[in-house]
Amino acid sequence: MMGSMHSGATDPLLDDFTRVLLELRWGDMDAYGHVNNVTQLRLLEEARVRALGSPTHSSDAPTTPGRHGVSDAVSGVKIPTIFADASATTELLVASHAIEYRAPMPYRTGPVAVDLVISEVRAASVTVGYTICEPDGSQVYTVAETVIVFIDIASGRPRRLSEAETAAMESVLGTAVPLRRALR
Repeated sequence: MMGSMHSGATDPLLDDFTRVLLELRWGDMDAYGHVNNVTQLRLLEEARVRALGSPTHSSDAPTTPGRHGVSDAVSGVKIPTIFADASATTELLVASHAIEYRAPMPYRTGPVAVDLVISEVRAASVTVGYTICEPDGSQVYTVAETVIVFIDIASGRPRRLSEAETAAMESVLGTAVPLRRALR
């Protein structure tokens, strides 16, 4: 088991994960009564920032809640805050997304669960895997991956993760999300 104690939450595709519960907004709905595909990508971004810390922490407002902007609403595996810790000298940029919409997500009140795993740590990047599912694990709506590249602000070039950053992220390394179409 990675990181810390398991939250007891279930996900039909993942064993050990970090969970963020997010409320939907009425405006997230499309004409069919489903949560729009672009909105789902935004949900992934919101969950990533809440779980991993703000990638702009060094310039965020001083009232940003939680340590490094990590939300108190996060449960499960505790992911190290290397994104927030590096934010003074490093930009954390999305290099790629892979996303599969498995089922239409109906709009409703109450939260959806976004479950995250760190599935790959490379020299200058980290891959985050996600599922968007029902909190009880009864339905998976979306499976996705995001590759985040560490960019040195001064040079504008990718920078290698330090030994400490690599070790921290490898300590919570999990199994990649099961994308149906391997894009690697």
